[in-house]
Amino acid sequence: MNATLQKELAALSREEKAEIIDFLIPAVAGSEDDDISPELMAELERRIAEHEADPSGAVTLEEWRKERGLAR
Repeated sequence: MNATLQKELAALSREEKAEIIDFLIPAVAGSEDDDISPELMAELERRIAEHEADPSGAVTLEEWRKERGLAR
């Protein structure tokens, strides 16, 4: 990234920076999503929706490992 662009970005407001991030992330992450099958994406979206509907079932990684006898 050139110095001029860095200065211009640094001068932006927090909101403007957030807009740029919202624009850039899909462009960068898009190539990784292409590797995910539609079936897997549907399952991931289902799991996210399930968690958002009832987050009380979530456990920490430490708890998950302990339940499986993998505690460090």
